[in-house]
Amino acid sequence: MKISDIQGHWQRDWLRSPGLEDRATCVNWMQCGALYADIRIPRIRPQTRGATSLADLSCASLLKLMRAEGFAGEISLKDSICTWEREIDWHGPKDTPDAGRLELIGDGAMLETGVAADYSEQWKRADSVADGALCLNSESRLGFLMTVGERFVFGLGPASVDQVSTSAAVISALEAGHKDEAALAAHFESVYIYGRWQHGVGIAIQATNPLLEGERIVFCNGRDVTFEHMTYHGERQNLALESVDEVAAVAVSLA
Repeated sequence: MKISDIQGHWQRDWLRSPGLEDRATCVNWMQCGALYADIRIPRIRPQTRGATSLADLSCASLLKLMRAEGFAGEISLKDSICTWEREIDWHGPKDTPDAGRLELIGDGAMLETGVAADYSEQWKRADSVADGALCLNSESRLGFLMTVGERFVFGLGPASVDQVSTSAAVISALEAGHKDEAALAAHFESVYIYGRWQHGVGIAIQATNPLLEGERIVFCNGRDVTFEHMTYHGERQNLALESVDEVAAVAVSLA
């Protein structure tokens, strides 16, 4: 396997692990050079009609939203084993490396078999032309924006290791029927989006914050990006992100 073999936009057909087979989660992984972004949204989501913010939702509804996943960063590929370094992860750091053995199986499909965990996933290539990769930052945020054709995946998380925490405590509190408003607000400062470009403006198709879906939220100005964010409490914020040239250049050189 070469890095050129996995460029582009991939969507998952299924995941199998002991006691589980998942064909329902919508998974979009974009690989542009060495950089990647991945978003995983369950097909069954809570009803948000009438909500003006995520803070309006019940514990049960927020728990359903927490089933989503998102992560982004840079890969390393040795022989057929790919390791996804998660520079940002919506649920926080993992105890085991994210590594899988990749095998092209024909008809635009690829099989991934876990190295450090017992699972297999089948992927289908949606588009093979990786158009652009940007690593972006602000004073407190780190972002990855992958573009393939007219679609994109955008991930935004903490810029500093000191700001990183896992979602376990938030989930435990929700399971106990308690909304830790401060912890929820901090968690939803991170966001992952699968979207489409329309005249240089990114429109969200799916997002870890479903209240962003259908909205114009990503605006590109050359290699810099403005993200129209919605906080947990429903406040609108414009976040300016600048490209990290040395990281973006790595992606271009490996494309």
